[in-house]
Amino acid sequence: IGQNAYFDKDGFVVETSTEIIDGVPKITGVSCDEVVLYEKLQLENSQILRDLLNLTQTLKKYDLLPDEIQYDSSMEPVLYYGTIQVKLGSEDNLSQKVVRLSIILPQLDGLSGTLHLETWTPETTDIIWDRAEEAPAEEITEETTEETTEEPAQDDPSSAETPVEQPQDDQGSAETPVEQ
Repeated sequence: IGQNAYFDKDGFVVETSTEIIDGVPKITGVSCDEVVLYEKLQLENSQILRDLLNLTQTLKKYDLLPDEIQYDSSMEPVLYYGTIQVKLGSEDNLSQKVVRLSIILPQLDGLSGTLHLETWTPETTDIIWDRAEEAPAEEITEETTEETTEEPAQDDPSSAETPVEQPQDDQGSAETPVEQ
């Protein structure tokens, strides 16, 4: 359609514009044939719209709106916060996944990589941080090579996946209301 469609919490289009509004996540990976101002956004699948509205409201509740929400080929959301990618997987346990994200995301400040929440459940609580490979900042010389051989190898592929420590919440903090 050549324009951005901005919608409210109920999925009604409230503005169309070629301008990009700061603080509003860009949604990619979904398509709509027609956008009509003040009518409900018509996506190819009405379940995706429900899931998208649920996701954006949950993220807003925890003040975690990303730069972009991309739906992958399986129509599962992937969040982008600068150089951090968060794979949420299905909508199952969404609120609990977002609670974990709210605790973990500040710890990842300044890093690049992928946080895997797609397999998280209350029974399977592993969360994997997959650090992005970084290009060397300077050319390696003989002196720096000698120095680095004394330290553990940083390019070991097994070190790229690191489980992220998460809180143990015996009292069901996922259901704790947050002031807005």
